[in-house]
Amino acid sequence: MLQKFASRKARGGFTLIELLVVVLILAILMAVALPLYLNAIADSSRKTCRANMQTIANAEQAFKVSDPSRQYTTDLTKLKDLPAVPKCPDGGAYSVVINADGTITVSCNYNTNAHGTFTPGVDSN
Repeated sequence: MLQKFASRKARGGFTLIELLVVVLILAILMAVALPLYLNAIADSSRKTCRANMQTIANAEQAFKVSDPSRQYTTDLTKLKDLPAVPKCPDGGAYSVVINADGTITVSCNYNTNAHGTFTPGVDSN
């Protein structure tokens, strides 16, 4: 009997129970970490889109200030302070709406405006 125990110990390796415990621990860690990771990705995407809308609004204001006779434009390619039209990280497209009071609102058409809108002087975050 002692001989049998010694040969088993010399083989090394893991038992099935030990492997199952390790797999269970890894599954628990993934169940905790994956939702946090996905939320961080979505939040980062929304904040990047918001920053792009602020950049477009700043370029619009620079466009209007550069020549007093100019009004805001809805054609983003006319903005000289904007070297290239930013792209929404989720594939949306940006548009500018000139409001009745002469202000502008920049929006992203991704997922029925899930990234929100940006109006200079009104939005702060």
